[in-house]
Amino acid sequence: MTYFVDANIIIKAFTTNKDKEDCKDILRKQFITNSLCLVEAYDSICTIINDKNRATNYIKSLYKSDCKIIELDSNLLFESLKRVEKYNLNIFDLIHYTTALLNNCSEIVTYNHDFDNLEIKRIEP
Repeated sequence: MTYFVDANIIIKAFTTNKDKEDCKDILRKQFITNSLCLVEAYDSICTIINDKNRATNYIKSLYKSDCKIIELDSNLLFESLKRVEKYNLNIFDLIHYTTALLNNCSEIVTYNHDFDNLEIKRIEP
C-alpha cells in the first residue's frame, strides 16, 4: 500500500496540536509526497513556530525518512493541467492528486476534504 502524504500532515507532525503524534506516526512509514508539499509545509511551519532553522531541520529530516519525494517539474505541472477540467481542485491540490495518480498511490493521507470522492481514497491518520 502506497500513501501520498499531504502538506497538512507534515505541518501537524511538526507543530503543537492534538493530531501531532498520529501525523508523526504516518511520517515513520513509507510514503510519497512532492516538493510542493514540502514548500507548503515549510512555509506554514515557519509561520506557526516562528523559527526558520527548526522548520528547515524538520523538512530536511524527511529526506532521511522512508519517503519518496517527487519533484515538481514541467512534466508534473503539464500532467496536472491536463486534469483541470476533470477535477474540482485548486492547482496545488491538483498537483498533489496528480502526483498520487502517477505514482499509483492507493490512499491520500490528509485532513483536506477536497480530496473526498475521487478515485484515490482519502484517509486521516
